[in-house]
Amino acid sequence: MIKIKYIAIIATLFVTSLKAQEPADSTVTLDKAISIALINNFDLKIASNELKQAQNSNSIGNANLLPSVTLNGGAEYSKNDTELEFTGNPNREIIDDATSSSYNANVRVDYTLFDGLGNVYTLKKLRSSDELQQTIYKQQMELTMLEVIENYYEVCRAQENLNLAHETMKISRDRYNRVLDQKSYGQASQLDVLNAEVDLNNDSTTILNVEQSFLMSLKNLNVSLGLPVQQEYSVDESFNLDYDKNADYVISSAMMNNSNLISQQQQVNIKDLDVKITKAQKYPTLQAYGQYAYSQQNNDAGLMKFSQTDGMTGGVTLKFNVFNGRQQHTNEQNATLNLLSEQERSNQIRAQIERDASNAYTDYIYKVRIVELQQSSMGQAKLNFEQTKEMFQIGRVNSIEFRAAQQNLLNVAYQYNDARFNAKVAEFYLLRITGDLIKDEN
Repeated sequence: MIKIKYIAIIATLFVTSLKAQEPADSTVTLDKAISIALINNFDLKIASNELKQAQNSNSIGNANLLPSVTLNGGAEYSKNDTELEFTGNPNREIIDDATSSSYNANVRVDYTLFDGLGNVYTLKKLRSSDELQQTIYKQQMELTMLEVIENYYEVCRAQENLNLAHETMKISRDRYNRVLDQKSYGQASQLDVLNAEVDLNNDSTTILNVEQSFLMSLKNLNVSLGLPVQQEYSVDESFNLDYDKNADYVISSAMMNNSNLISQQQQVNIKDLDVKITKAQKYPTLQAYGQYAYSQQNNDAGLMKFSQTDGMTGGVTLKFNVFNGRQQHTNEQNATLNLLSEQERSNQIRAQIERDASNAYTDYIYKVRIVELQQSSMGQAKLNFEQTKEMFQIGRVNSIEFRAAQQNLLNVAYQYNDARFNAKVAEFYLLRITGDLIKDEN
C-alpha cells in the first residue's frame, strides 16, 4: 500500500535529516533540503495528521458492520415512614423507617442484519476516503518539494549573484589601485581616479543589495524546511538540465499519473458510493437483538416483600420507510446530481491537465533554449572583457570603455544564472505534472 511505502520514505528521510542538521557553515544540497522539509515542514505535518484521521476512520466498526454491545445497571435505596390500609381490613398498618431497595443490570447485543447494503457501501466509502487522503498527502508532499525547490534555487541564484558581485568588486578594486599608481606616475588624471572610485562605491552598493536578497531568500527556504529562520549555510549550485522525455510522454504520463487527476477520480468514486448509500435507505432495515437482564427488589412495606427476575430475551425488528414526504426521492436525485457534477469536474480537470502538461513541456524546452543562448552570450562577454582588460592595461582602452565591458559581463552573467535556475525549476514542474516527482517505490 502507498501508506506503507510512505512510512518507509519517512523512516529513511529521518536518518538523512539527522545528518542534515550540520553547522551553519556546511553546504546543503537539494536532496538534503528536501529530506529536512519532508520531516519538518508544517503543512506536511498537518496533512499527515489528516491522513491518520482517515486511516483511523477506515474500519468495519464505523461502517456499522459489527454488533453493538451495551451494558446497563442501576441500584436504588429508599427509607420512608409508611402507612398502609388494605381492602377488607379497617386497621391501618403503620411502619416507620420502612426501607426498599432495587437492583437491575442487563447486557444487550444489537446487530443490523440488512439495511439495503448501506453498511457495505459505507465501508467502501471509508476505504475510498482513506485512499483519497493518501493521494492528498502525496499532493502535499509534491507541493512541499516544489516549494523547497523554488526557494532553494532562489538561494542558489542569490548566492551565485553575490559571488559575481564580489568578483566584480575585486576587479574594480584592482582597477582603482592601478589608476592610483598610474596617477602617481602621471599616467592618469584625477578624473580617472574619481571615476574608478565611483564605480567601486557602486559595486559596494550592489554587494549590499545582493547580500540582502541572499539573506531574505535563505530565510524563506528555512521556513519551508522548518528550520530556525536565522540559520545560515551555503547551498550547492551544481546541477544538469537532463530531462529527456518527449511531449507525447509528458502528456500521456500526466493523463495517467497526475495526482490531481487521480484524486479527482477518487472523488467521483466517493460520490458514486454516496448514491448507492442513499438508495439503500429506501430498503427495509432488519435488526436482531439479544439481552440478558437481572433485577431484584426488596420492600419492608407492601404486599410484595421480595422479587427477583433474570433471564434471556431476544428478537428481531423490521423497519420500513413507507412514505416520508418524498424526502428519499429528493435525496436520491441530489446524490445523483452531485455525481454528475463531479464527473463534469473530472472532464474539466482532465482538459486542464492536458493543457498544463503541454504548456509545461513547451515552457521547459524554450527555457533550455534560452540557457543555450545565454551560455553563448556568456562566452562572448567573457572574451570581450578579457580583450578589453588587456587593452586597458596597455592604455589602448580608457576606463569608461573598460567599465562598460565589465558591466556587460556582469549583466550577461546575471541573465545566464536566471535562465539556468528558471529552466531547472521548470524541469521539476514537468516531473510533478507527470507524476514522476514522487515514485511510490522510492
